[in-house]
Amino acid sequence: MAIQAGLAALIFAALIGFLLTQWSKLPNYDWRFRPGWLAISAVGIAGFYLAQCEIWRFILRSLGEDLAAWPARGAWAKSLLARYVPTSALMPVVRALIAEQHGVKKRVTLASVAYEVLLAFCAAVIGGAYFVITLPSLDDQPARFAILAVIPLVLLVLHPRIFHRLADFALGKLGREPLPLSLPSGRVLTIVCMYLGSWALIGIGTFAFAASLHALDAGDLPYIAASYPVAFCVSVLTFIVPSGLGTRDATLATSLAVVLPDAVATAIAVAFRLFQTAVELLFVGTVTLLARRRTG
Repeated sequence: MAIQAGLAALIFAALIGFLLTQWSKLPNYDWRFRPGWLAISAVGIAGFYLAQCEIWRFILRSLGEDLAAWPARGAWAKSLLARYVPTSALMPVVRALIAEQHGVKKRVTLASVAYEVLLAFCAAVIGGAYFVITLPSLDDQPARFAILAVIPLVLLVLHPRIFHRLADFALGKLGREPLPLSLPSGRVLTIVCMYLGSWALIGIGTFAFAASLHALDAGDLPYIAASYPVAFCVSVLTFIVPSGLGTRDATLATSLAVVLPDAVATAIAVAFRLFQTAVELLFVGTVTLLARRRTG
């Protein structure tokens, strides 16, 4: 109980610090939100979190653990807020601790989180490849297609023979038993496609939020939607900061600035982060409450 209370206090403090730093970054802007577009953005963001939650449940089942639906959703939602603690390393620990209370082995939960991050990253590279390849400043650079080489590299690491050995080596160093199962190649490709769908949802949410602040053309949708996976990839590669704090926002602002004025792009990137966090907190609270009612 003391550990759980300490973790909760740490996560809450990190979240408050995150909100304060983001709020201070809001630029002076003539804020005129269009309610219709804002509602579409909220639906897209909520759908993104719901999709990612269900994908993790699918990964966990594929690894041989039969965790009931609502306890699994509760564990995923609660651990989501742990990403705001610096390095984001607390997130898998919190999820493993909660899942263990329902009989799920820690090593399997940690392996599921590793699959979750790597497969989401692979799907984000696929989604963000459109952004990089069509970037106007790189039109005359054939090297821009090199980003596509990352996809087979990630899939190679996730091959059952390679991933299983890496996971067993890491678990052995931690004094844990070997991983009982690993995902077959066909299942890996299926999950990558599922993550592509989730990135499409958050991409639509990003576009709708931008449209609530600034007039956009329908042709801007693919480009703006692809900018969020690019920002996610950068945040993963710079995981030392909490939940991509700073790096994700800066990358998103830079990406949006290709089709929007700089001031507007910055305003949208920071405001979208705050709006996304508000939807995230509402999602976590709703799922946690429903999980308690369904399992209580």
